[in-house]
Amino acid sequence: MMYDIIMPALGMTQDSGLILSWKKQLGDEVAVGDVLMEVETDKTTMEVEAQHKGFLTKVYAEEGAEVPVGEVIAIISDTAGDIEISQSSVKPIKEIKSPTTLKEPDLVQEETILPKSVSSEEQTKYNKILASPKAKRLANERGFDLGFLVQSGHPQPYHVSDLKHLESMATTNTSNIEVFVRAQLDGGAFRDFGEWIKSETDLPISVAMVAFAASAYQEALGVGNVVVRIDTLPNSSITYTIPQFAGLGDIVPLEMIVKPDLVVNDLTQTKFSSIRSGPALVPTFSIGNIGKSIEVLLVSPEGSLDQLQLVNCMEGFINRLEEPLMHLL
Repeated sequence: MMYDIIMPALGMTQDSGLILSWKKQLGDEVAVGDVLMEVETDKTTMEVEAQHKGFLTKVYAEEGAEVPVGEVIAIISDTAGDIEISQSSVKPIKEIKSPTTLKEPDLVQEETILPKSVSSEEQTKYNKILASPKAKRLANERGFDLGFLVQSGHPQPYHVSDLKHLESMATTNTSNIEVFVRAQLDGGAFRDFGEWIKSETDLPISVAMVAFAASAYQEALGVGNVVVRIDTLPNSSITYTIPQFAGLGDIVPLEMIVKPDLVVNDLTQTKFSSIRSGPALVPTFSIGNIGKSIEVLLVSPEGSLDQLQLVNCMEGFINRLEEPLMHLL
């Protein structure tokens, strides 16, 4: 007998699930309660257990594939030689034949051409980084950027153990050459603007910082959508995708961790004027207080911004801080 394994519904609004990893391989014997695979939805990651015993004889979706809820993704059979064709509309990626009819080296036989798995570049393009919720949470708390693991070619999905590789990337990077520019300006207009936002909307002032930084970056480099992460001390970190000419109400936080194009360190609620926690991996603004003034520091790794872009980006940002209402019209 053959038993269909379907993509389960792990949430009320879930339409599909992303297969992070298979815990059982083709031909493996399976017991009831064994973990078959790890599945990620937009809210959580869960382990899917087998409800039947037997052998895993067919797999219809590889790691990294997003599968609709209710779709057949694998088959468990009573015997390893049970290879009847499933009624699923999806062509099987792999299937196993009975070890009694094949020589040992040919135990697993490819029946079809394997589709290419989702590349790291494509996953980053669509803001998809495969990682366990715990790895995402710890990376966020430590200020790590999982996007750099993608950039380095480190295989997904990522777990807590992969954060060590991310740490080593920073310590082994020998080209820590940076360029920076610093400015000090009157903070009265921006503070008044913050009070106005607080009284008129539900938005935090950090959203305006993100919008102003993104707009300055877009103008200086002539680019479109920008991914910006804002780190507000002591422990808040939020990532946004900012379209060109976006209003403050159009800026919505991303639910997944992706590599930012730009980072903003908001120190205005502290006594610090600037902070450095290691070499900058992307252009990074730090905004802090010096008395009634605001100090802004823009640091960029060599090769990210040339001198003209650095100055234009900084000038565009501080102009918006000095006259915030002008840049919302």
